[in-house]
Amino acid sequence: MARTTKHVLGNQRGKIGEIVGRIVDGIQIYTAHTDAVSNPRTPKQVAHRARFAAVTALGRSLGSSIRLGYGNEAARHKLTSPFNIFVHRNMSASSYDPATRTVSVNYQDVSLACGSTPIVGFSSATFSEPLKVSATFAPYSATPGADDADSVYLVVYIPDLGMSIIAVASRLDGIVTATMPSVFGNRTAHVWGFVRTAVEESLFIEASGTILIPGECSSSFYLGTGTILSA
Repeated sequence: MARTTKHVLGNQRGKIGEIVGRIVDGIQIYTAHTDAVSNPRTPKQVAHRARFAAVTALGRSLGSSIRLGYGNEAARHKLTSPFNIFVHRNMSASSYDPATRTVSVNYQDVSLACGSTPIVGFSSATFSEPLKVSATFAPYSATPGADDADSVYLVVYIPDLGMSIIAVASRLDGIVTATMPSVFGNRTAHVWGFVRTAVEESLFIEASGTILIPGECSSSFYLGTGTILSA
């Protein structure tokens, strides 16, 4: 932007070539001309907003799981929430197709939990019984920091309905099963599992050099997809 008080052409108002002139408080001001834009959003911005909307919608559908899985991580950051951490961590799991203006989510890359709690050895999810989804697991009870009373969670998400179900077992059970309502029958589901510690006081794990605190979770694991059988 330029300002002048004396000029050959006199006071100028309006567009002159690639500049625009106007008078403000007796001072001549020139600014660069900008073409009118009917849609100020760039393709990159459109893609980002669409992906953000898809991931936030997924987060709302998985709300209870996210509060469990990212509760401690949010507490460590203090100024954020489990939901915000979920969205930040999972934006990379989404992609936008400008030709169809649609967003795809790679559920295999979606993370529902994080932390230093010792894991279990999950198998793939099974859909062999009507309105049930199960996963067996090796307890890994001998792992430093593992507790037989640790909670093992199974999260089942139905994209068609935007709904999810959580089931829980103990580390020693070796299997966790989620029972579905009838409306989930004949629908595709995506499944994750993670572990939450049972410790009630902070515990230093010498073997790994980490501190296990109450409410701490393990990382989550994607256990596969399948169709829930109707009753």
